[in-house]
Parts: sequence; C-alpha cells; structure tokens
Amino acid sequence: MDKNIAIKLKKLSDIQDVDTNLNNILKLRGTLPEEVSKLEAQIEALSATIEERALLLTKLKEEVVHKKAFIKQGEKKLQQYEAQQMEVRNNREYDAITKELDLHRLDIQLAEKFLHNAYGNIEQDEANLEAFSKLLESKKYDLVLKKEELEIILKASEREEQALFQTRKEIIVVLGEPLYLTYERIRKNVPNNLAVVPIKKGACGGCCIVIPPQQKIGVYERNKIVLCEHCGRMLIALEQPIDALLFVG
Repeated sequence: MDKNIAIKLKKLSDIQDVDTNLNNILKLRGTLPEEVSKLEAQIEALSATIEERALLLTKLKEEVVHKKAFIKQGEKKLQQYEAQQMEVRNNREYDAITKELDLHRLDIQLAEKFLHNAYGNIEQDEANLEAFSKLLESKKYDLVLKKEELEIILKASEREEQALFQTRKEIIVVLGEPLYLTYERIRKNVPNNLAVVPIKKGACGGCCIVIPPQQKIGVYERNKIVLCEHCGRMLIALEQPIDALLFVG
C-alpha cells in the first residue's frame, strides 16, 4: 500500500462526502433561490412597464389638453371667418373665406375625433395601470415571503455550510490541483455528482457493474487511483485490504 496514495484516496472520499452534504443543503433550499430571482426579474420588468405606460398616459392627457385648446381656438376663428364672410365684397373673397372655414371645420373634426378615441384609450390605460400596479404589489408581497423563508433556511445551514467549505479548501490542498481537477471533471459528468464511489458486493458503487478481479485488487491495494472501466468514477475500498484480498481470492 502506497501511504501517499492511501491518504489521497481518503481525502477523495472525504471531499465527496463534503460535496454530498453541500448538495443536500442546496436541496433543502429547493427552488427558493430561483423563485426569488424570478420574482425580482418580474418585479423589475413590471416596474419598467408601469413607468413606461404611465409616461405615455401622461403624454396622452397633455395632448388632450392641447386638442381642447385647439378646438376652442378654432371655434373662435370660425366665428371670425363667418363674420368676415358676411362682409365680403366679391365672390373671390367669399370663396377664399369659405375655403378657410372648411379647413378649420375639418381640423376641428379631426381634433374631436382624436379626443373621442383618446378618452377611450385613457380609460383603458388607467385600468391597465391599475391592474399592473396590483400585480406588482402582489409580486412584491410574494418576494418578501420567499426571501423570509429563504433567510430562515440560510441561517439554519449557514454555520454548517461555512464549515464544509473550509474543510473542502483544506482537502483540496492535500489532493493537489491536478487530482482535484480530475475529481471535479468526473463529478460534473456523472449522474448524482458522485465522482468517488466504494466497491459494493464486488460492483462499482456508481454504475453497479461488477469490477474485474484484477482491477478490484488494484483498488484494495491502494497503490494507485483506479477508475471504473464503465462509468469512469474513482473507486475506493471500504473493507480492510487483507479481508478484501481474501474475498477476491
């Protein structure tokens, strides 16, 4: 048995246990972190929509005021032109004033049509804004509840998580960067993130496929790090080497 390899195998088992515990903590939190992030994004989008629509509504109301003033001013001009029409001296002047009257009446009609549509749009926009505002308040309320729930879970696991991360850092130092990177690569590429598994009843603890006797002896001797030929996981032996070798024999 190579003492240095045996130490690294033990540390590989330890870091796998640490990562399993960290994963369990994440499972305890469930989807809360994602739900909080999603709600925050929805609130931001809703707030932007409300701000944009409120600005458009303000501009529309300002345009209504302008159109009302335009109509009032146009009606005064109509009265002036009608009075002038009564005092014309020839057909040319009469036709010119009549043309101006027709143009002003058309402008007034267009302005009145705009107002008619604008009143309906304003009513609809105000109803939409009210609905958006209620939805925003609902989302904010949900966010407060989700954050409180998440905060309780985070506080409950904070010390344990910090301790696990500290242990993990210490293990990585012993493993060395190359072996640690190999561990991480395997962990990310296998189901359930188990990169280090024991031999159980002569089979890989990850894929459950029987380990060949010669490879099994290599695992028990602890002279090198052995990977499962089928799933690529790192194999460790939970039994004592002598007992295991007798079993293989």
